[in-house]
Amino acid sequence: MGLTDFGPANTPAEGFATLNMISLRRKKIDLIIGVRGLAKALVEGASAGGTKARYVETPEEAGELLAKELRPGDAALLKASRGVKLEKALEKLRVLRSAMTEKK
Repeated sequence: MGLTDFGPANTPAEGFATLNMISLRRKKIDLIIGVRGLAKALVEGASAGGTKARYVETPEEAGELLAKELRPGDAALLKASRGVKLEKALEKLRVLRSAMTEKK
């Protein structure tokens, strides 16, 4: 796969919106969760392009949001810098899903 020039963008959010409209819809991403920092621009751009996107401050909040929003067959994109330790979001999701299964 090659790189594509989508033209100039005035802000990171505009750039992500352009990429979102062209690329993310093709890939059928149902939910984007950005965690802390520059991930906010991704969320803003994705939302502007019509994709369901949320911004949170912690990976634990991302895990809670995943547990609440994900449905079977959904594809989610989580974005954060390495320092955020995004694996904590998946740990939280596992704990919450396990608790929900036990209640049934």
